[in-house]
Amino acid sequence: MRIAVCGSANLGKSTLIQDFLQEWSMYGFEKETYRDIIVNKELKHSKETNKETQKAILDYMVNTLDQFDSDDKVIFDRCPLDNLVYSLWACDKGISDIDEDFISECIPTVRESLTKLDIIFFIPRTKLNPKIEDDGMREVDEEYIKEIDTLFKMLQLQYQQHPQDNPFFPREDSPALIEVFGTRPERMQMIRLYLDADGDLMGGEGGTSDIFNPENLDMMEQILKEQNLAKEEEEEVKKQLEAIKKFQKENKS
Repeated sequence: MRIAVCGSANLGKSTLIQDFLQEWSMYGFEKETYRDIIVNKELKHSKETNKETQKAILDYMVNTLDQFDSDDKVIFDRCPLDNLVYSLWACDKGISDIDEDFISECIPTVRESLTKLDIIFFIPRTKLNPKIEDDGMREVDEEYIKEIDTLFKMLQLQYQQHPQDNPFFPREDSPALIEVFGTRPERMQMIRLYLDADGDLMGGEGGTSDIFNPENLDMMEQILKEQNLAKEEEEEVKKQLEAIKKFQKENKS
């Protein structure tokens, strides 16, 4: 199983990976991450990102994914989907040299690379996310974090509503995109719905039917109710969804 954890900045991705590796110690973790690429090459990032940064990170992520196959057990901190989201944000803001042409050039690479993943766990922004920490690398601007999160949710909706007509995900062999939220124990409880004690997909040869039994669905519904996502965020997602639908039509292949 090749698993990636994605989402906006400062939402607990690294913490989730730590908790994951404590439970499934048979999984490997990349020794070098995209953060090392940024530091070693002294690249501009976050709100100051540009083509050079995004291309370097995308190349690194693609090359890293190519080193593993479906028999390996490995978890990644972010994946090319994250790279696409941050490029889309920069393109929309018009604050760097990232433009629609650059996005169009990257989409096929991102789409193809996602076939090298089996599951993407997406961490959304909710009221239960950990307190924002400034470590000199992580972004602390709450509005920026929210905007990136909205783009992720926008792609998530596209994935759910148009699985066979979506320029951002492969039509065949696409990874599962699964949202995990709540407290640290709740997030791990949700992941246990999908992975067994050996780190394999729950259900094995029987498929995923056991995952969606009434007890599990009730638990997930209760956690979701506890999140009580703000209505203004829902409206923002709808607005951004219209924008991405327009982009999708213009770049449909």
